[in-house]
Amino acid sequence: MQTIGERLEEARKRKGLSIREAAEHTKIRGDYLQKFEANSFDIDLPPLYIRGFVRTYARYLEMDAERIVSEVETSLGRESKPARREHREPLGRVDFGAEPRKTDSSDTGEKVGGGPANDKAMLIKFGLLGGGALVVIVIIILLINVLFTGKPAKPAEPAPETPATQIANAKANVLTVIARGPVRVKVARVANAEVLLDGLVTLNAGESRIVRYTDKIKVTVDNPANLAIELNGRREDVPIKEYGFFFIEPPP
Repeated sequence: MQTIGERLEEARKRKGLSIREAAEHTKIRGDYLQKFEANSFDIDLPPLYIRGFVRTYARYLEMDAERIVSEVETSLGRESKPARREHREPLGRVDFGAEPRKTDSSDTGEKVGGGPANDKAMLIKFGLLGGGALVVIVIIILLINVLFTGKPAKPAEPAPETPATQIANAKANVLTVIARGPVRVKVARVANAEVLLDGLVTLNAGESRIVRYTDKIKVTVDNPANLAIELNGRREDVPIKEYGFFFIEPPP
């Protein structure tokens, strides 16, 4: 006649399950399941938990759970017999896609296999609460530092002119173009066509631009009547009356 453990093992293998898969689904430790299948129920747990584990395992294997539990109670009531030699089969694959079978806590009055899991969940909760509190404290400290020790940023100061730039500006002549009305003015060097003032932007009445030059320049105007010029601070007449251009050479 087969023992309880042999029937449990045969039912598990008939379903094509490994010890690890059965432990994952029932939430019962794998070494307990191996002891049950070895017909060894004398484990370091109260009989209430042993009966609950066996009942859950038998139901998971679709066996007559109450009959199995009754036989286990009888076995626990007798003098313990030498357990057959355990054989630990390889803990096969872990299928996380399977839906775990919920254990019935009403069978034992306690949460079957829930002791270590509850302790771990409680530790995780306390860890999260402690970490969240630490983050809040750090944020408050940073805000206090910003509010009470922060200083307004100073406006950026213009970069100082280099000696070479100062010498070049001292030798350069100054052309000031002044708009009497809407006008577009382009100024470029004759030597290399370098644009000193872009004529794409329209100057409105009262606006002015300053151009520094050291050699001959070409001034192009779309509406000379609306333009006034100054050379080195001295007002000069615009030498053209209609759209066109004129040249300015630096004084000798």
